[in-house]
Amino acid sequence: MKKVIGIFGSPRAHGNSDILLNHAIQGAASSGADTEKIIIRDLHIAPCNSCSGCFEKGNCVINDDMEKIYSQLVAADGIIVASPIYFMGLSAQLKTLIDRCQAFWARKYILHSPIRESGRIARGFLIATAARNGGEDLFTGAVKTIRSFFHVLDTRYTGELLCSGLEEKGAVNKRRELLQQAFDRGKRLLDV
Repeated sequence: MKKVIGIFGSPRAHGNSDILLNHAIQGAASSGADTEKIIIRDLHIAPCNSCSGCFEKGNCVINDDMEKIYSQLVAADGIIVASPIYFMGLSAQLKTLIDRCQAFWARKYILHSPIRESGRIARGFLIATAARNGGEDLFTGAVKTIRSFFHVLDTRYTGELLCSGLEEKGAVNKRRELLQQAFDRGKRLLDV
């Protein structure tokens, strides 16, 4: 069975990015995938301290909740990342998780070791929400960061669902088209 993980990067529960991620995960499950949601705010993840310890064996030397996330990222066939936009970028919680994937960067580019067995490539997409209305530039920083994150993880970036004008908590519930788009993207994530 294919595995899809949803990474929830917001510090706020039951907000717009949470609702959209849940719909995307439901979509993935409806296509037969085994799904799991990682809620970063419930974990203890220290920031990367740039010690270069991962250059030795491709493993981070910091012992915290990130240890269980590494294996989930490698085992996943699909990765859905959801975050609100803060100051034109991803949440601090999500960025901390991404920065700790420096261990994968070291494994790939310093040690020349594969990230996934047999050269398997996963598929992933981004859900980003913003309170204010704005154009694509509102999400540019987040998209670039996720593209880089996925590249290091040998995960094909399949696109994004960028949602602006969601000021109030739960406002996305009034935008049924966005909920349907999230569900559909999750359902099609693993399509070849």
